[in-house]
Amino acid sequence: MVGKDKKDKYPAFRELIKYDNPEKFYEFGEEVGFGKFAKVTHAKSKLTGEVFAAKMIYFEDDVKYAMREYDNMNNPKLKQCHHGLVTMHEAYMVRKYLILILDLVEGKTLLDHFGRRASITEDDVASVISQLCEILDYLHEKNFVHLDIRPTNIRFVGTSRNIKLLDFNSQREIKNKKSGGVVDVIGDTEFCAPEMLNFDNVVPASDMWSVAIITYIMLSGISPFYYEDEDKVIMNVQTVKWSFDELAFENVSKEAKDFLKKILIRAPENRLTAAKALEHPWLSSALQSKRKMLPLNVQDVILETDQRLLDEEKEEYVEASFVFRTFEQEEYESPDDDSEEE
Repeated sequence: MVGKDKKDKYPAFRELIKYDNPEKFYEFGEEVGFGKFAKVTHAKSKLTGEVFAAKMIYFEDDVKYAMREYDNMNNPKLKQCHHGLVTMHEAYMVRKYLILILDLVEGKTLLDHFGRRASITEDDVASVISQLCEILDYLHEKNFVHLDIRPTNIRFVGTSRNIKLLDFNSQREIKNKKSGGVVDVIGDTEFCAPEMLNFDNVVPASDMWSVAIITYIMLSGISPFYYEDEDKVIMNVQTVKWSFDELAFENVSKEAKDFLKKILIRAPENRLTAAKALEHPWLSSALQSKRKMLPLNVQDVILETDQRLLDEEKEEYVEASFVFRTFEQEEYESPDDDSEEE
């Protein structure tokens, strides 16, 4: 039993979190990613030399946001982790930061990877979408929804064709997959399902909507719901107003278009589930030879879309020093950038 004084000492307490400075145990190196409240760097174990990823999550007064990701990754129902999900090895908490030590996934993010390839075919896209559906089928079977499926949350494992799904802060466990549950709007509205923007119950099919948006982008380079006016984005998602860009989809197969049509539907119960998506003809092995013969010359447009999405994310980044102080040390105060006038 943990004493009450110990629990009261920290913003949040979990038995397995180490309330110590992780710099005693790891050498933190190159930055490999950044998010609204976090950055990710290499973390080399001083004991074994093994290299991990360290996700440093900044929190001010409200630690719930940071703890949600820890609790999601430490959920016993997901202990037997799917190979497409990142594993957490340990966690540390210091003043204003929760540091998660995770599997290191060193490959490029989804759109960056595809945008820099010399050639792309529909089969390359289908391979990634199949993997993504397999990962989601695993989560959905266990009554979890990810709710933040976006290109920056999908990375390749090194130089292989295999992907891993990242960032479990938005993930939720829902008791009943049919009735779902209500959550706050999370993530980029461009990838959110209509029910999320309407504050209706989210269900596993909410993740599948995001899969379809990513598929559309990978096939064409453009997004079906991108507009400079955010209100127009929300309105068109809520009313499911979209179409196939005539030029961008001119040479895309009818099977790929049918796949999108069966997911980008207003009623979640009518969308393909992850399991049913894997059975769709477009993802079938029987169609592989045809997919390989269908080139997609969209690399330049994909890179433009990737840069736009990154720029939009950076607009919401929260500045933090990422200097660690334990709860026994005085709080770190960042130096004032603005010099005082004489």
